[in-house]
Amino acid sequence: MQYIKTFLIFIFLIISKIVIAQDEEELLSARVLGIENAPIIIEEYASMSCGHCASFHIQTLPEIKKKYIDTGRAKLLFRDFPLDRTAMLGSMVTQCMNEKQFFPVLNRLFQKQPEWTQSEDILESIFKTLQPLGIEKPMLLSCLEDNETNKNRWKLLLAGRDYAAKQKGVDATPTFFVNGKKVEGRFDIKKLNSLIE
Repeated sequence: MQYIKTFLIFIFLIISKIVIAQDEEELLSARVLGIENAPIIIEEYASMSCGHCASFHIQTLPEIKKKYIDTGRAKLLFRDFPLDRTAMLGSMVTQCMNEKQFFPVLNRLFQKQPEWTQSEDILESIFKTLQPLGIEKPMLLSCLEDNETNKNRWKLLLAGRDYAAKQKGVDATPTFFVNGKKVEGRFDIKKLNSLIE
């Protein structure tokens, strides 16, 4: 009997470790723009309601993408760091998208950020913003339905934010790391050039 108890405790501990490892892997997973084996890794923590994050995606990222990402020299790891309820809704929608849809949807929401973040009906405004990309209303609503998948996504977004704050010192958005090193101050193509060339 004691042997069975010990065995069950041992199995429970192994399963717990596997679950923790899987959860941490999910927390640390990011959406990737660029080729997998690019030598330069740009890691971005952003909030969907953050004006400076939108400015980066509209003004700076296209330059970086052209010079570094499209040429295979760098990849961007995008990580959500929602700062408020509005940002969380935006994150829930973007994280619901498949790999092909993710960055077009993300960029569109950043481009139209003032329109949907300041709307009285945020969901309707997000739908109108994403309609030109072929996102149908039922699909959008499915990203926010009260179900286990969405509850899990919500929890992972919050846990990922907390992990970044505690383990990586992320306390504002946008925050960038280049090859694991935190970038202080403004991040633009000149700063990136100075860090890697």
